[in-house]
Amino acid sequence: MMSFGERLRELRNEKKMTQSDVGKIINVSKASVSLYEKNERTPDQDSIKKLARYFNVSTDFLLGVTDVRSKPEKIDISDPKNDTIMTFEGRPIPPEDLEIIKRLLRGGKHDD
Repeated sequence: MMSFGERLRELRNEKKMTQSDVGKIINVSKASVSLYEKNERTPDQDSIKKLARYFNVSTDFLLGVTDVRSKPEKIDISDPKNDTIMTFEGRPIPPEDLEIIKRLLRGGKHDD
């Protein structure tokens, strides 16, 4: 797993941001961000939360606890508008197969 500093640098570079840009988000200097990226200092919890929100990742990901960027989005499988979200290898799932999948996700119960 990556350290907090490595994660912060990676996320900053992905967005083509400078250390000063990141500092503005959490109201610290470029020098402080540099220390964070070198793992010589750690920001306070509030700053970590702000950074996670800004980069759209979980705090666990940012802190190097997990490699999963964020929690999976929950969807309501009984809502027909979500049928278009469900694909396999980029292709739509046929309606009859989709019903079988939904039934399995509901624990084998039919939708009444």
